[in-house]
Amino acid sequence: MDTATEYRFWGEFEHAVDDKGRVIIPQDFRGPLGEEFVVTRGPDKAIFVLPLPVWERFEQGLQTPVLQRESGFLQRMLGGRTLVKLDPQYRLGIPKHLRDWANITQSQAAVIIGQGSKLEIWSKTVWDEFSANFTSENMYKAAETVGLAEILPR
Repeated sequence: MDTATEYRFWGEFEHAVDDKGRVIIPQDFRGPLGEEFVVTRGPDKAIFVLPLPVWERFEQGLQTPVLQRESGFLQRMLGGRTLVKLDPQYRLGIPKHLRDWANITQSQAAVIIGQGSKLEIWSKTVWDEFSANFTSENMYKAAETVGLAEILPR
């Protein structure tokens, strides 16, 4: 199974976080996530939400020697992963250690972003700070770096 082409999570949604740390997962994302899926820390204070097949592929990549500094770091950071299900109202209960990691509180919204084979959940405040750097110039530089300059001409 090629997880890179099987999942197509795209879109950006903003939802309130309730007093129990739950956020509604948008309808477009529910089916592809499956019955159970994984939530874990991501870079830049985001939470990764991964369908099980994507997580399993990711986890295989972590199976490198534990004494290697970088792999040990990733194993410790991502080892706090949690297997979760949506409740009957399609809410995801975000574990407290991940809410703390991402600075997600009930006093503000969470932003849920589709990223191809995964979702990211951000605190609205952190997302706004992060996305402020998304300028046209940075977009063109990124397109050049990943080989998309011909698709996104200046």
